[in-house]
Amino acid sequence: MTNRQNFGQNFLIDQNIIEKMINLADITENDIVYELGTGKAVLTGLLCEKSKYVVSSEIDKNLYELAKLKLSKNQNLDLKHIDGLKYTENFNIFISSLPFSESERFIRWLAERDFRRAVVILQKEFVDKLTSKSNTPYYRAISVISQYCFNIEEIEILSPDCFIPKPKVYSKIVVFTPKNQLNSLEMQSVKKLFSYRRKKLGTAIKMMTSNQSYSQNSSKYNVNLSHRLADLSPEDIVLIIKKLIINQD
Repeated sequence: MTNRQNFGQNFLIDQNIIEKMINLADITENDIVYELGTGKAVLTGLLCEKSKYVVSSEIDKNLYELAKLKLSKNQNLDLKHIDGLKYTENFNIFISSLPFSESERFIRWLAERDFRRAVVILQKEFVDKLTSKSNTPYYRAISVISQYCFNIEEIEILSPDCFIPKPKVYSKIVVFTPKNQLNSLEMQSVKKLFSYRRKKLGTAIKMMTSNQSYSQNSSKYNVNLSHRLADLSPEDIVLIIKKLIINQD
């Protein structure tokens, strides 16, 4: 069997955590569930029992073929051999023990989706970045995107013993519920703005846009151009992106 660690993944083996993730997902018989990373299908069959329909994606060909054999009796299951973060169809519930290498890409993907609830295992250090507030050392573009788009509930820290092979870091179960959406241009603009985070806001905006009306508009939207990016809330930063940089009216 191909070791899925080639794809940056570790298999969840703790049955208590598996059951906790299922319970946290709050699945109803009318829900469409999307599972990213079928793996050894420890979650997949249980998801089928709880929901109307399950779509489960697996990028590893060997694991995909094994899952097809193991889960062949599940009539409400669609197994897909795809890059799971290229999936664009509708779902209500998302669940995954996500490869840590895909964490930031996942947040950007989820920010453009319509869903009710997402239950995800992520690296603890990455979750700390997602939830970092302004004027703290780990406040970054991904902090702004995640806090603007989601309510984030940190459930439990997981030790490496919950997985095979054991990762070298601790993980967290996190529940996301949606607040707002951002499109790819807006998220790219947030990331670019943070590349100038050591400069004053007015200077950073000037370096990002040829629209010279941003200075006049800053008064309209009560934006102080002498502030630094690290001082601003996610809501303020998104307003700046939309109204002063992309200039959406």
